[in-house]
Amino acid sequence: MSGKREIKANKSHRQSPGGLAGWWRQHRAWVSGLDRGQKIKYRLFQVLVAVAVAAIALCLAARAWIRLPDIPNLPTGTGTTESGETGFEGAELPEVAKSGRKDGVYTFLLVGQDTGGGGNTDTMLLITFDSVNKEVHGMSLPRDTMINSSHSGAGHRLNAVYNYNKGSDPDTQLEKGMAALKTEVGKLTGIIPDFYVVVQWEAVGELVEAIGGVNFDVPFDMDYDDPTPGQDLHIHLKAGQQKLNGEDAMGLIRWRHNNDYSVQYPNGDLGRVQTQQAFLKAVAAECLKPEILLKAPSLAQIFIERVSTDLSIGNILAFAQLAAGMDAENNVNFVTMPWVSAYYPGVSMILPDVDELVEVLNDGFNPYQNDIQESDLSVLYRNSDGSYGVTSGTLLDSSLSRPRGSGSSSSSGGGSSGGSSGGTAAEEPVIQDPVEDPSGSQGTDPGTGTAGDPSGSQTGVPGGGETGGVTDPSGSQTTDPSGSGGQTPPQEEPGGAQTDPGSGAGEPVQPSGGGETGGQDIPPAAEEPPAQDILAGGGDGLTVTALPDWLNPTGMEPAA
Repeated sequence: MSGKREIKANKSHRQSPGGLAGWWRQHRAWVSGLDRGQKIKYRLFQVLVAVAVAAIALCLAARAWIRLPDIPNLPTGTGTTESGETGFEGAELPEVAKSGRKDGVYTFLLVGQDTGGGGNTDTMLLITFDSVNKEVHGMSLPRDTMINSSHSGAGHRLNAVYNYNKGSDPDTQLEKGMAALKTEVGKLTGIIPDFYVVVQWEAVGELVEAIGGVNFDVPFDMDYDDPTPGQDLHIHLKAGQQKLNGEDAMGLIRWRHNNDYSVQYPNGDLGRVQTQQAFLKAVAAECLKPEILLKAPSLAQIFIERVSTDLSIGNILAFAQLAAGMDAENNVNFVTMPWVSAYYPGVSMILPDVDELVEVLNDGFNPYQNDIQESDLSVLYRNSDGSYGVTSGTLLDSSLSRPRGSGSSSSSGGGSSGGSSGGTAAEEPVIQDPVEDPSGSQGTDPGTGTAGDPSGSQTGVPGGGETGGVTDPSGSQTTDPSGSGGQTPPQEEPGGAQTDPGSGAGEPVQPSGGGETGGQDIPPAAEEPPAQDILAGGGDGLTVTALPDWLNPTGMEPAA
């Protein structure tokens, strides 16, 4: 009897549905019993379930891909390693960097690179993003900032660092050049940028086109044409509030002066920096609008083609998420590095104003736990006898230690975007020494088309030759640091006027370019309007009170 019961049980088990195959047979039988309307609803339900599962999978993948980057390790040692990491040659690692980091604070070095002018890094901004307090602070580092370098002449300019250190291997040039530039910024500010973003100038115009234009108050009429190969620059903008397209935007940020020099920035290249700051803030206001998400594909394409960075696309998207909801007007702030005139013979350069710089750095830029101190900076300073020293570390160019005549470096500038118009070189003439491009290519200065040094700025008279011995007010001649000898440039008298060395009569003449220290090109004397006319609006010159508030915050009145 027991055997019969086992056989019956096994037969019953085979006939009853079981396992996955049995469940599937039951499911198909259930579906076949549905009417047409029920089947449509069921198929729709299946599609929705599949979409939900796919969405969950994508979200999980995105969370793994869209993530904040790790803060890189601080550079150590000296010199440049095989991997391209640059140490703190001539200076100790800032002590403040060893105090630890504030939570949610990231730093970047944003560089604007002109592909038509030899790849010069003429636009450099140190940016701090405080994701906790939803604030962005940007500091423009003027291209003519004098640095502690073993190179001579224009090799002391900040914007020459990239070209001097990038090497000859195209595969490692970006890495090596930016590593050196980040280290140099660390010496100047005590802040070693975590990441770099190199933007080709062409990307600015494409970005403006992609976001549908940018409303901006153009400070004055801009008319400049440079048809030379590699430039092909044509800038024609009218003053006033208007919506700029991509081509207009490119002209705005590259303009320095009109062809006839009837209109130019009264404070040289620093005026152009202020315009760029104001424009970047206007662009940020557009990019922070919610509807910008609809234009994400075109923006991503521009980023891929025109931007070089050590951040991934996922890192960029993570920062974009943190920036959501920010108010560009109140939460985005740009300043220019406070500076004093360097009075470096033969080359127009400036020095950081250490006291003011430290104050600015600790007001929103500092990513470290402790406050930045003067001892954390390794910057050059000028002594009363004209020699130079360095605040910490070693003076890398020993020739700077010798006296170069009397004079002070009291003229200062910088401040907030549209802040002080900058200092004026009043002690020594500023004549550009031609310098060979270490990369082997002679770049042209965007906006001027002038071939020259790796810094990309020629401050001498266009087409003029090299000048030699500098004559002091007492009449004694000092040795030209370049050793070239030759013609003596005009020298300013203690009273503020300059004497024409060619006339010998001591008649006062106007300082070239209004005494600019920003590296702006200076027209031939015959074409140059008097400095007071440029500032006061005489003739075809620039009326200062006509400038927008962001470029003239002091409300400077025309000269009487």
